[in-house]
Amino acid sequence: MKLKNMITTFIAGVFLFTGAAYAGDVDILLNKLVEKNILTKEEAKGLSDEMKKDGEKEKKVTAGAVKEGFELPKWIKNTEVKGDVRIRYQSQDTDNDGRVSRDRGRIRARLGVVSKPNDKWEGAIGLATGGSDPRSTNQTLENTFQTPDIRLDYAYAKYSPIKSISIMAGKIANPIWGTKDLLWDTDIYPDGLAATLNFKVKDNLEIFATPAYFLLDEYSSSKSDPTMTVLQSGIKTNINKNIDLKFAAAYYNFSDMEGNDFSEHSSNSNTRISETNNWLYEYDGITLDGEIAFKLSEKIKLVESLSLFGQYVNSDADANNKGFLYGFSFGDKSIKAAKDWQVKVNYRKLEKDAWADFLPDSDFYSGATDVKGMEYELIIGLAKNITLGLDYYHAKPILGNTTRKEGLFQADLVVKF
Repeated sequence: MKLKNMITTFIAGVFLFTGAAYAGDVDILLNKLVEKNILTKEEAKGLSDEMKKDGEKEKKVTAGAVKEGFELPKWIKNTEVKGDVRIRYQSQDTDNDGRVSRDRGRIRARLGVVSKPNDKWEGAIGLATGGSDPRSTNQTLENTFQTPDIRLDYAYAKYSPIKSISIMAGKIANPIWGTKDLLWDTDIYPDGLAATLNFKVKDNLEIFATPAYFLLDEYSSSKSDPTMTVLQSGIKTNINKNIDLKFAAAYYNFSDMEGNDFSEHSSNSNTRISETNNWLYEYDGITLDGEIAFKLSEKIKLVESLSLFGQYVNSDADANNKGFLYGFSFGDKSIKAAKDWQVKVNYRKLEKDAWADFLPDSDFYSGATDVKGMEYELIIGLAKNITLGLDYYHAKPILGNTTRKEGLFQADLVVKF
């Protein structure tokens, strides 16, 4: 009798946890128990009927919960996890520097979470490989399988009172628009506060503005903490169905830059005071960015679009205070699938005191100022969210040792998810 009770309890538990989907399997089990004379036909039928009644009750409870609005919280539904992995081969060779060419394997891994608890608020956290350098998330493969560091890449809160206005604070994605990386390395996530304002004037014309306030450093023994204030404004327009134009101008105001050395992340290429090795200038200035894109005729199936772009900067330093970049790209407008491709070529020149030397692209002559040269880039789509990129930089100093030319080649495999 004890055995029969144990078997009955076990079968009831199986049905309870597996549900109606396995009801047929339970009936087969009951028939086998009848054949073995463990249960009578009447006992098996009674047990089957009772379990089916319990199953119907469970269905009604579940259906009622759904009908009453039982569901996952909205913020969970509005949470997105994203990231990418990049595998890189890099070769770097600088003439007359007393060193051999350097070949490296490097990786980058990034993982981020973006959540919207409601229609107006957004919060995000991102992690990435790399060290303390704000211009690099690369991890060189070295030191006998050493485990790489993972650091906070970004963390911000964003409030959008209306569709056309957003305010964000924290360690944020750079809100300043630029056609290329003459002025800002794309790995930099500035610390501070910014707003983006976008207004559609008419169907083919949009104006935008971006005020921002960034914290550059904090000194416990001084009130003179260096900061950066930016105001950028611009337009975006469709001249016709085949031509798009975007243009922006910005003013940068740096505070308390003079007299600081910025030794942690400076490229040491700006002018310094010889006695103290501190900076001589503030680097206030104006910048211009522009791009015009042409959608080519459908008859030219190989090339979807062609664009021309440029950047310009002029600081308030007494001399060597200008910089510019111009270039073109052609191919597919964006890389979304296999066989998509894009070529980019640009020439740049950044004078010694045109710009603060802790901001430019660190791949172009280690992010220094007082340099000029070319960049050639090819990106090929291997599959959806998978690309192969080939990038080559050729640069040299403008005023310094002009024989120290540098060639840098990078081959990148990127997988996004």
